[in-house]
Amino acid sequence: MDRARVVPVEFAGPGARTLRGLRSGEGDRWAVLVHGEGRDLDGWRPLAGFLAGRGFTALAIDLPGHGASDDPWESALAVPAVLAAIEFARSQSSQQIHLVGEGVGAIAALAAATDPMRRVASIVAISPDADDRVAELTEIREARAPKLILVGSLSPGALEIAEAVFRGAIGPCAMVKLPVAAQGTDLLAGEWGVHAREKVLEHLVRQF
Repeated sequence: MDRARVVPVEFAGPGARTLRGLRSGEGDRWAVLVHGEGRDLDGWRPLAGFLAGRGFTALAIDLPGHGASDDPWESALAVPAVLAAIEFARSQSSQQIHLVGEGVGAIAALAAATDPMRRVASIVAISPDADDRVAELTEIREARAPKLILVGSLSPGALEIAEAVFRGAIGPCAMVKLPVAAQGTDLLAGEWGVHAREKVLEHLVRQF
């Protein structure tokens, strides 16, 4: 089992809300982990420990209205919350920032990466879930950092959205289809969990 120092953190989020999360590891390369709607940061534990044990700092955040972060939840707050997490990572002297999201968190990560002022090294989108209240697919295609899309191929709806994101991507983009129905962070802990985590790590280290 990967073991790393885990520290609770909090920082200012959108609309005067306080966002809270867990910081694992002490590397200067950061991975900001963004969960999907109706979930929380607990789903990232397998990946956070895995990355922290390999030289990264993993920052798993709770979106507004989820977990320990301030209420209420509004879909429009997802992207500003990711931008706030990027600024927090920068305030902690991060040298490189990667965004990893699941569901609408993946869409929010892609949308945040379109901001040229918040340059990120790469993006991992796990089972992206289209939600125009977060960002439209035509907007997120402008995220030009190298991208990896992970999806369980036995769920036709999830696969369709993932393929739409892949086809619309500008810049380097790879897609990995795992032969399971599970989606989101469940992909990181199931029977293909080790393979999924290694694919994420491989993508991140390629950007050094």
